Amino acid sequence: MENLTEKDKKCIRYLANEMSKEDRSVFEIELSIDDELKSLYSYYKKIWMFYPNKSLELHPEISQQKIQGKIREKVFVKRNIILVILFIFLMLSGVSALLFSDTIKYTNVKIADKGERLHFYLPDSSSVILNAGATLKYNQKFSNPRSVFLNGEAFFEVTKDKNNPFIVHTAEVDVEVVGTSFGVLASAEKQTISLETGKVNVLLKRTKDRVNLLPEEQLIWNVSSNEVIKRNFKPQKFLAWKENTLLLDNLPFSEAIHKINEFYGVHFSIDEDRLKTQRITGAFKDQSLEDFIASLEFITNVKVIKHTAKTFSIQASDEN
Repeated sequence: MENLTEKDKKCIRYLANEMSKEDRSVFEIELSIDDELKSLYSYYKKIWMFYPNKSLELHPEISQQKIQGKIREKVFVKRNIILVILFIFLMLSGVSALLFSDTIKYTNVKIADKGERLHFYLPDSSSVILNAGATLKYNQKFSNPRSVFLNGEAFFEVTKDKNNPFIVHTAEVDVEVVGTSFGVLASAEKQTISLETGKVNVLLKRTKDRVNLLPEEQLIWNVSSNEVIKRNFKPQKFLAWKENTLLLDNLPFSEAIHKINEFYGVHFSIDEDRLKTQRITGAFKDQSLEDFIASLEFITNVKVIKHTAKTFSIQASDEN
């Protein structure tokens, strides 16, 4: 990757979900104001959408110099060659494990953009809602077993088929069900499985431990500390996002800001430290960004300053 620009690397790492939350927020701001970066990102995203492909043949004899030259040819380049180039770059950047080992068998890809909740149906009529920034990969044949690979957060309502289990794979866990409704959050920091109805069996890949969940039970695995917590939860609180509701439950602004940014696909910042500890409670259902800002200013007595279409800062109101 030594001949790749920093912008190339940022695009690849963003798509591979190898950035911290802070770096992702910075990248998204840069993306909204840098036309060159926006063009590069669009290019890489199209490649990402086509990967993986069962017919893809890797040619290790292609030299890195040839690959680096071909990555610049954005016109008249065959799709398979582009995929080979991207795969080798990802190998060099250390992100191939997510793509190759876990997703090479998947032929369909669904991606929820920032600020979007994406609802669709799998080939067996199971319902899926992807939360903002999430990716789901699956095979169109979708049988024996019904397998999907998730990066991000999703809610599933699974069509019952006792002879054909439904398995959600993430980088760290496998969640096996027959027919049920549940949510999965798969991030680099933690894996959370929230069961609404039915029953699921969760395999922790690192330890090979298995955990069964019953309705309204939740499993949280802290990946870095290897801490596993099983507890009861309220579905209406943890799964509100699937109803297009942003739920802020007595959160300090310093925490609420991350949920707001993810939900709307924008970047809010707090200009004054004293506001970071101010708490906010509210359920914002089906609200546009403009309506949410108006509600936020009303219930918290703050002022929101708009800098660009997707960047805002929060200040104390003059009335404080």
